[in-house]
Amino acid sequence: EAAVSPMRSVLLRALGGSADPGPADLIAVAAEPGDRLLLCSDGLSGVVPAGTLQRVLGAERRPAAAAARLVMAALAAGTRDDVTVVVADVAPAGWSGSPAEVLVGSAADIPDD
Repeated sequence: EAAVSPMRSVLLRALGGSADPGPADLIAVAAEPGDRLLLCSDGLSGVVPAGTLQRVLGAERRPAAAAARLVMAALAAGTRDDVTVVVADVAPAGWSGSPAEVLVGSAADIPDD
């Protein structure tokens, strides 16, 4: 029902819209090492089928590569909305590797101060 609802893209709350945006919405997600999480806008989920999302997330070893492929899939599918994609792998407790951060799109054009 959500995919065809006329309210599917309506923002009910936004950060930075006022001096007091109110409390942040938080959800708890049960995740274990080895899980991969996808956070995206409807510019991706609204145009790319769930099966394609699953295939790309499973096929790409690096989260950044998966995110890039998903953005390209949304553009190829003709999205008419902004595309935001965050892919994160859940690491074991005590993991000491270095996290990778990749900025793309307009965020990549912001100079470091």
